[in-house]
Amino acid sequence: MYTIGIDIGSMSANGVLLNEKKEILSSVIIPTGASSKKAGEKTYQQILTEHKLSEKDIDYIVATGYGRIKVPFAQEVVTEITCHAKGANYYFPNARTIIDIGGQDSKVIKVDASGNVLDFVMNDKCAAGTGRFLEVMARTLEIELEDMGGISLAGKDNVSVSSLCTVFAESEVVSLVGADHKTADICRGLHISIAKRITAQVKRIGLEEEVVMTGGVAKNIGVVTELERTLGCKIKIADEPQINGALGAALIALEKARLKATPVTSSSSGSVSGSSGASTIEFSAEDNTLPKIGYFCSYTPVELIRAAGFHPVRIKGTDKESCSADEVLCSNICPYIKAVVDQKLNGYLDDFKGMVFVNSCDGMRRLYDAWIKLDGKKNTFNYILDIPKNTDDDAVLYFANLLKNFKEKMESYFTLKINNDDINRSISLYNTTREKVRLFLQKYWNGYVGPSGYEIFSLLKKGVNVLPEKFTAYLNNYAKQVENIRDTRNVPRLFVWGSIMENENIIKVIEDAGAKVVAEDLCNGSRYFDAQITVDSDPILSIARRYIKRAPCSRMVNVLERINNALTLMQEKSIHGAIYHTLKFCDHNLLDYPLIKKTFHEKNVPLLHLNCDYTMSSEGQIKTRVEAFLEQLNSTSK
Repeated sequence: MYTIGIDIGSMSANGVLLNEKKEILSSVIIPTGASSKKAGEKTYQQILTEHKLSEKDIDYIVATGYGRIKVPFAQEVVTEITCHAKGANYYFPNARTIIDIGGQDSKVIKVDASGNVLDFVMNDKCAAGTGRFLEVMARTLEIELEDMGGISLAGKDNVSVSSLCTVFAESEVVSLVGADHKTADICRGLHISIAKRITAQVKRIGLEEEVVMTGGVAKNIGVVTELERTLGCKIKIADEPQINGALGAALIALEKARLKATPVTSSSSGSVSGSSGASTIEFSAEDNTLPKIGYFCSYTPVELIRAAGFHPVRIKGTDKESCSADEVLCSNICPYIKAVVDQKLNGYLDDFKGMVFVNSCDGMRRLYDAWIKLDGKKNTFNYILDIPKNTDDDAVLYFANLLKNFKEKMESYFTLKINNDDINRSISLYNTTREKVRLFLQKYWNGYVGPSGYEIFSLLKKGVNVLPEKFTAYLNNYAKQVENIRDTRNVPRLFVWGSIMENENIIKVIEDAGAKVVAEDLCNGSRYFDAQITVDSDPILSIARRYIKRAPCSRMVNVLERINNALTLMQEKSIHGAIYHTLKFCDHNLLDYPLIKKTFHEKNVPLLHLNCDYTMSSEGQIKTRVEAFLEQLNSTSK
């Protein structure tokens, strides 16, 4: 029995041939070049030629690495995270922490005694501290990359390279050379900066010995030496650390080949519902004649806006990369806020009669400031609504007074009168829709209807901006179309929560990787539809009570309530793991994450953190993280 693992990295393509005794018969390392597909084919053919084997002699092939999907002859693709864990366990069964630094990324992986992944972190899109980073620095210093580690051992700790960006670090190196610093000192300074970066990643998941290093950078004695200093422990390295990913892939291939060779007496598989066949794009927020008022936060009282005769529309930003917002906003601000400012600057919101902002975070306050500046001397209805951070009865009364001021401001600006009957009628419209959504989601959560989580989230996201009476009618029709659809697949069931998620394709990436999003808690998804409002003689107080007392988002003080709500829901719905989604620079959600991670770890509940841009520009990294997380779930459930 022969199996092959092929690891297509950004700088090298690596291959390993194993026999049934787990003996390494062959290993290949070649430059990847411009084509991952050609590199994979060349690696494969080189292994076959070296051992005079034909394609029929190979029982199973697993591909890994960033170019794994470009290996068409592989029976399966597995993330490099899982493969590096398996490969390190082969050489070092006592390994518990694995540091892999490859050509374009770095990973720290925590594993158990069997080499199963327990936790992991990856670097962001930046290539700082990777093989590509070192390659650029060696070229700038006019030395060979292979000599860089040895040269640095003679260097002094008197040079600091502060930038982690490859481009900026290169400029620093040029300046250091110009200042007559020795090459050895500069090399050591570069390696120290890498060691600090990797050490920070290690601390995020917790250092546990023994520590193993894999990947091409493990051959750099300078990086290894500085890492050992910063970590305070010895690092173990295989004779050829660069083939570790391919070795892990070959080991997984051997497991698959043995399963394939084992006779199966019976099998059963559930029906798969990849798509319900019912369209979720049959309606539009534009399908009405009411004038529109825009808003940005789910704490905006849409009932009051509708009672005034307007259609409240939650503003969605452009999903294309744009730099227009940089003219009026700082660069390190929430990408959602930048995206909606792009819409404003490009004139897509000119037909709105006004905008309502909520003082929910620093970013939203800056959005309001920028909006006022952009409107200049225009007599535009721009209103910012304060909101308390507490959720007690005093907070309800405080918010009710703010809502009365908001109502009076609309009445004054638009010259109209909003009476209690108008407000109660509006409340009834939204209550009817919320109840319909609640009943529909109950059927979905309990498995009585089987559309994908992507379809459900897309449906709810569109429903946020549809007139409630029209969405209720649509939902009635949609529910009938999918009531006989079931999804009985035995796949990991996930819960998604955290920051606003404007790009529902993230849910699709998660489900395409082989999971089902059973439930979510996102302010532009199911949370928008939760909690009814009592119809009574003081409707404004009732509205305030609903918004303050409903399930809190991260801007409210009680993070423990949010965590307990999430864990309770996961237990009730038999959910296997959670994905905590945050937008970059989202202070509230990112501040909560350490406590969330600590609590989930203590409860032994698998958790993955996705820190994303507004667009899908980082889809490749999202996919790798999700696939590795699912592999982690599958390995620990065996």
